[in-house]
Amino acid sequence: MIRSQEIGVRSQESGVRSQEIILFILPTPYTPHPTPHTLHPTPHTLHPTPHTPHPTPHTPLPQPD
Repeated sequence: MIRSQEIGVRSQESGVRSQEIILFILPTPYTPHPTPHTLHPTPHTLHPTPHTPHPTPHTPLPQPD
């Protein structure tokens, strides 16, 4: 009877240790998330460029008569 009680106390101690390890691992995955957000603004700058070549074909070159 005494041996079974000792095992129960040991399992509780190991449970507390596993909870501490989880708390230490949680803060680290939060840092890589902000980086992918900075890559989004770059593709937006490429959109205005294709709009600039359009006005050139619309302007007719003046031909001297």
